[in-house]
Amino acid sequence: MDELIERSRDLSQSLDRLGADERMKADSDYLRGTIALGLLDPITGAMPDADDIKLIKFHGIYQQDDRDLRDERRRQKLEPAYQFMIRVRLPGGVCTPAQWLKLDELARAHGGQTLRLTTRQTFQFHWVLKDSLRPIIQGLHDTLLDTIAACGDDSRGVMCTVDAESSALHAEVAALAKQVSDHVIPKTRGYHEIWYGETRVASSQEEEPFYGRTYLPRKFKIGFALPPSNDIDVFTQDLGFIAIPGAHGLAGFNVVIGGGMGRT
Repeated sequence: MDELIERSRDLSQSLDRLGADERMKADSDYLRGTIALGLLDPITGAMPDADDIKLIKFHGIYQQDDRDLRDERRRQKLEPAYQFMIRVRLPGGVCTPAQWLKLDELARAHGGQTLRLTTRQTFQFHWVLKDSLRPIIQGLHDTLLDTIAACGDDSRGVMCTVDAESSALHAEVAALAKQVSDHVIPKTRGYHEIWYGETRVASSQEEEPFYGRTYLPRKFKIGFALPPSNDIDVFTQDLGFIAIPGAHGLAGFNVVIGGGMGRT
C-alpha cells in the first residue's frame, strides 16, 4: 500500500472551477492554515479565522458554542460561550485498558467530566475550551491515540465487527481494517507540528500523495463486517467489506459500495 497513486488520468476538475471550500483546502498548506496562531490568540475563545474553523475538522475537532447561553451573552455584549468537540480516531473500535484510563483522565480534567461513545466505534470529548485542545491531543498521543481525520473531508474511522470470542478470523479481518486505516490517514506533518510541537523540515517528497491538495469533496466511510454479525451496519458504509470465511482462514471479501448517508 505504500506506492504512490497514479494521477496521469486524473479526471477531477481544475482548481479554478471548484468551490470556495476546495480552494481553501488547496491553499491551506496541507491543513496547517493559521491554526497554530489561532490557538495562541487570547482575545477570543474561538478560532479567529473562518478557514481555520473548517480546517480543524481534519484534525478531529469541531468548534461549537453553548446554545443555552447565546441570548444571555448577546444581551451582555459578550461573544458566544465557545467550546470544542474532539473525536478520537480509533480503528476498529479497539481501545486498550491503558488507553481507556487515559481517556477517562482527560475527560475529567478537560472535557466537562463527560466522555461520549459514538455509533462509529470511537469516543468524543465535549465542552472542551480552546486552551485544553493541546493537552487532550498530547495526552492521547501518550497512549498512541490521535484525532487526525476523525472529522473533515477525508476517510473517517474504519469500522470492524466486534467479536467477543476473538477468533483467528476476526483477528485477520481486524488487522486488515487497521492497515486500511493507516493507509488513508492524511500524511501531512501539519498535525504533528501544531499539536506535538514537531519542527517543520523541508522535503522534496509529495506531502499528501494519497489525497492531493484538496483532499476529498466529502467524508468517506469504510467498514469491515464478519458474518453473521453486522453490528457495523456494513450497508451504510461508502465502502463495505463482508468477510468470506474459508477452510484455512479468510478467503476474501464481498464488497458493497455507495451506502454512505452523508449529504451536502
